[in-house]
Formats: sequence, structure tokens, C-alpha cells
Amino acid sequence: AIRVTVQNRRGVLAKLALAISDGNSNIVDVKVDEDKGDNTAVYFMLEVSNRVHLAKVMRSLRLIPEVIRIQRLKEFIR
Repeated sequence: AIRVTVQNRRGVLAKLALAISDGNSNIVDVKVDEDKGDNTAVYFMLEVSNRVHLAKVMRSLRLIPEVIRIQRLKEFIR
């Protein structure tokens, strides 16, 4: 599970999903926090093969201009 803090912009969820897909990972679950100003937290539960694979996906997410912060989580937030 990861939490991605992003700038609230149109199309940013699509950019995140595309980067995850391009990284050969699958989104198992997703949750978006309520709109709280300019930033939003998006929680993803991903299928990855190992830690190296997760690191690769996280690096590709960091290349998206709207991404502010990425955190790995021990549990998915429901």
C-alpha cells in the first residue's frame, strides 16, 4: 500500500493510474481523501512482485509534476 499526496488538478488520478500500469503493476484498491484545499491524498493497494518492483513504480510516480509526496504504508487505509 502507498499514499500519494498530489496537487488537486484535473486528470491527476489518470496520470497516476497510467504510471502504475506502465510499471507493470496492478491496482487492487484505491481511495481518495476528501478535497481539502490544494492537495489530496490518494491511497493505492498495488500488486507488485517484490520491493524492487515497488521502488520502480514509486520512482515513476515521482516523475509526475503534481506528485508532492509518496509514502509506503504497512496497511491500506479504508
